Amino acid sequence: MINDVQKTFFTGEFAKLFDVKKDTLLYYDKIDLFKPAGVHENGYRYYTLEQFDHFIAIQSLRAVQFPIKELKQYFTDPSRDRLQSLAIEQVGKVREEIQKLQDIQSFLLRVIETTFELSSVKIGEVLFQELPEEPIILSASNPIDMNTPVEEISRIVGEFLKEIGIKGAAANGAVLKKEQFLQRNYHQSDMLFCRIEGPEAVKKPAGLYAVMYHQGTYEEVESAYSRLLDEIEAEEMVVDGDVFEEYLLHSLMSKNEAEYMTKLSVKVRKRAD
Repeated sequence: MINDVQKTFFTGEFAKLFDVKKDTLLYYDKIDLFKPAGVHENGYRYYTLEQFDHFIAIQSLRAVQFPIKELKQYFTDPSRDRLQSLAIEQVGKVREEIQKLQDIQSFLLRVIETTFELSSVKIGEVLFQELPEEPIILSASNPIDMNTPVEEISRIVGEFLKEIGIKGAAANGAVLKKEQFLQRNYHQSDMLFCRIEGPEAVKKPAGLYAVMYHQGTYEEVESAYSRLLDEIEAEEMVVDGDVFEEYLLHSLMSKNEAEYMTKLSVKVRKRAD
């Protein structure tokens, strides 16, 4: 309530007017950001109408997360140029925060997508599905075979994901060339891929795909490739592209490598009569 004689507000009254806690005003006073107009003889702090605009200015900048330390410096000598400079700097920080939130969102959506996908698959069964076009980013040719040390594989994959700005659970894996697949040479992938939009992305074509979900260690993936090709040939289909070997949240879903899930997919077409 306003003191009608002196036009002053006690701390609680002032806080209520601006919907802030009394502790906020006490803290601002303590750090010399916004001090009461004075103190009554009874020891109670008070604020005046003339302070309204200044407090509104402080709260406006706090609402957009200007650091208190910078506000203290700014309000010692506020000006248009300094305000513009502060705003430009804060916009950069906000962009960084937005990117962090987008990374978190992408990670969580990827987890939801993958866990939902795995809830309805039949392990080891080859399915023939029409899949839509989707963007992927390919690494430079960097062959990895069964003899490549795990540490080296981790380094290569880590550098690729870092290069394209991936954090968290990305849809990534390796590419086995069509020629090697048809020759039943499953020992060496040719490059890495990541299923994501980006300036360097190319389109994985839409069409009919042979898809298989394999559960087991990396060493056991060869048997999955063999079964995939057997089923394609049994259905009198023709392989129409490279094979994508995608790793589905391996270490996030299990500590046991024998429970890791890998998705194999390859574009196919019906054999011409």
